[in-house]
Amino acid sequence: MDTKIDFLYLSKPDMIKAGVKDMKPCVESMEKMLLLLKAVDYRMGGENGNSHGCMIMFPDRPKFPGMSRNTQDRRFMAIPAYLGGDYQMAGVKWYGSNIENKEKGLPRSILRMTLSDKDTGAPLAFMSANLLSAYRTGGVPGVGAKYLARQDSETVAIIGPGVMGKTSLAAFAVTCPKSY
Repeated sequence: MDTKIDFLYLSKPDMIKAGVKDMKPCVESMEKMLLLLKAVDYRMGGENGNSHGCMIMFPDRPKFPGMSRNTQDRRFMAIPAYLGGDYQMAGVKWYGSNIENKEKGLPRSILRMTLSDKDTGAPLAFMSANLLSAYRTGGVPGVGAKYLARQDSETVAIIGPGVMGKTSLAAFAVTCPKSY
């Protein structure tokens, strides 16, 4: 029996090379994921298996030197999940957010994803997840557009700026090509 634990590390450039920005398979994966959610072939955190993670927030006046203090949008969150179907995967998205990151030239939120063997817990991949999360979030409205938009739609409206608007537009371009 091989007991070696080995995992794949994927940086942001590695994620791009692996196709994280390819919206067509992203929308297809999001559709499969939504069907698994409907079938309840998933687990998230908490006793009910449906909690959206555990968040660490900091006090307004820390008692200990070096502890972060509460500011706008400063938090850490672990979001564990298992997805069945063809995926059969357990993972955790680790979310760190601090509005002050922008002053340091960093994104407000910095995300990582760890995928693990669902039976042993052995790590399989550790990856940069900002793009992964953005394209996953944009892919979901693409699934909606696939089923709800008229096939001859020529116009799309995006309300709200930013990355999620851009990835949603990319998903609409895949599912409603006449509107792009």
